[in-house]
Amino acid sequence: MNPEAQAHLAGLIAGARVGPLGLDGDADEWKSGVFRNFSSALAALQAVGAVTNDEGPEWTNRMLVALGEEPLEPLPAGFSGARLISVGARPPRPHDPPPASTFLGLVAVSEPDRPLDYGGRVQILGVELYSTKVAVAWRLAPEPDYEFLFADELAALDADLEEVSDFERDRLRKHLLQRLKIQRRHLRLADDVGTDYHTTGGGSGGGGGEQVGRMGFVPALPIEAERLTIFWDDLDFGVVLPPRTSP
Repeated sequence: MNPEAQAHLAGLIAGARVGPLGLDGDADEWKSGVFRNFSSALAALQAVGAVTNDEGPEWTNRMLVALGEEPLEPLPAGFSGARLISVGARPPRPHDPPPASTFLGLVAVSEPDRPLDYGGRVQILGVELYSTKVAVAWRLAPEPDYEFLFADELAALDADLEEVSDFERDRLRKHLLQRLKIQRRHLRLADDVGTDYHTTGGGSGGGGGEQVGRMGFVPALPIEAERLTIFWDDLDFGVVLPPRTSP
């Protein structure tokens, strides 16, 4: 197999193992899109001779397994037709735009600075209250040891890169680590009235050994809630909520 083609396909499979980035969404829709893009790339590489027809099914099965699907059974000897592979479902109708949200206040967190089991420290800088959502501001300083944290994912990538150059291997490992850092959902919310919170996305940036970010959640805090708990992996941060009235 052409090493550049192998590196490209391995990178796509590594991204599939990580999962979708950003907003909560339909898993079947995401799977379908990832598999379509992979199949198009594989077909193009086969067309130019960078991947042989014998190698194509093996890489297709690697992608299916990465997406949590069953690998395909070998085709019967002499089969010459096309094989239809269905992954995921038809995309749903786009969601309606969210309503305008009014800022209500910023609430401090109890014991906001904690060490992490996998290196580094996390600080929860505050909780932003809005009329339709909640947002949590956070900071990692120093940053954790990501190669230790994501050792299994890196090992899975390395298994797909047996014939790739050290330069290309290093590039793909760095790309995967960056994607894993973005995708990893450290943060969860719970309150004392049992509200079911869902993420609405966020962002982060950093340098010099630190990373700062923000993550949004819906719905807004219920008026009845008196205490909010922020979870970062196994750590929990308590937030005593101020009295609030209906908007």
